[in-house]
Amino acid sequence: MDVFQFDGSFLSLVLTLPRSSCEGLTRRHLLRMEAIVETESPLEIFARLNVRHGPNTEQIVRELPLDDGKVMVEFDLAYTKLNEKRVEAMWVDLIFEGPQMNQVTIRDMTFSRNPRAEL
Repeated sequence: MDVFQFDGSFLSLVLTLPRSSCEGLTRRHLLRMEAIVETESPLEIFARLNVRHGPNTEQIVRELPLDDGKVMVEFDLAYTKLNEKRVEAMWVDLIFEGPQMNQVTIRDMTFSRNPRAEL
């Protein structure tokens, strides 16, 4: 993605997750997003997980650590008020703060879901 002239404060890219990713989703799950991210100049990027359950939407925001090209963030659903019986849809907003005069390349984006270990 190349951004030149930009008058806004942020740019958002929406990634809709497949409906099958919602099946059996509970508050015991951790969702992980991994990707390779390259930027032309330093930039703040946030990932916001949105989970719609009935009329409500739970949101969890994580800043992507751009120290290394390989990026990984986890979303812990245990700290949400998720109604597990009504999960309808999930999507991730990638939010680029001040993206003007920058080039961002995202490769090999992978999402996974794992149950929390019970100790």
